[in-house]
Amino acid sequence: MLQKTLADAASAPTDAANETTARHIADIEVGKRIKKRRQQLRLSQTALGAAVGVSFQQIQKYERGTNRVSSSTLYEIAHVLETPITYFFESLGQRATLANGELERKAAVREEFVATDEGQRLVDAFLAVPKKMRPKFISLLATFSSEL
Repeated sequence: MLQKTLADAASAPTDAANETTARHIADIEVGKRIKKRRQQLRLSQTALGAAVGVSFQQIQKYERGTNRVSSSTLYEIAHVLETPITYFFESLGQRATLANGELERKAAVREEFVATDEGQRLVDAFLAVPKKMRPKFISLLATFSSEL
């Protein structure tokens, strides 16, 4: 399968219309993980780029999976993002099954939300609430969602 993907990518035209066919699933996934971790740390693309010696435009290309990240640059990114390199590849080895597909989808939606600024603010606010009050806070939020 990997050989077929590489062969397809090598024979694909390089024009913009076929850009997505040339992208490899690993490049796309690594880019998504870079973006998620960067957002969790509330680090801008400019700041990450400056820390690893590339432009913010290059970080954008990495995050979209348009450009591949070299191993040395990924090493630097992992250091700046305070995460092991394996973090960027964890989800590649997993195959969704019918039994856990829905759980994985829900987990992915939650991870994406928590990586946003709004999600970070919500988590910070929730963690500031005393533990005894948290169930009441959750009930209050559930009341709002049932009214929608």
